[in-house]
Amino acid sequence: MNAMQRQLRVIEDGQQREHVFKVAFASESKHCVDQHFGSAHTFLVYGFGEHHIQLLEALQFDQAKPGHDKGRLKQRIDALAGCAAVFSNACGHSANELLKQQGICSLMVDSDTELSVLLGDIHLQFIHQPLPWMYSQNLDPQQQEQRLNELLDEPW
Repeated sequence: MNAMQRQLRVIEDGQQREHVFKVAFASESKHCVDQHFGSAHTFLVYGFGEHHIQLLEALQFDQAKPGHDKGRLKQRIDALAGCAAVFSNACGHSANELLKQQGICSLMVDSDTELSVLLGDIHLQFIHQPLPWMYSQNLDPQQQEQRLNELLDEPW
């Protein structure tokens, strides 16, 4: 079984920051998205707020053996609980379905997409025109209804 080998959690620096959403990145190098979701050895989890982006934790798993393993997928997905999305180079159908069931959006990017660029792009998108996965986990039903009404009022 490929259990989580290590978990590094960043301790707050005294400033209480509210993270509107969290995003995980499959990254062995810690500089770019460079892994397939199911066999990823390392995930970096960042929190996003209106005025900040912050590394929250790094999750490291045992090296995955080739092939499909639902137990391995479950461990990774459980470790990413609370994330709105996960970025990887590829994600199989069964992993995609399991992520969707947990409310985690699976997004694929080209191999070696730089994290610094991706983090900036996600933050800009959130500030100017948030995508549904960026706020859906943090809205209560009344806020969700209000957001849907705002979308209906936007020009098509």
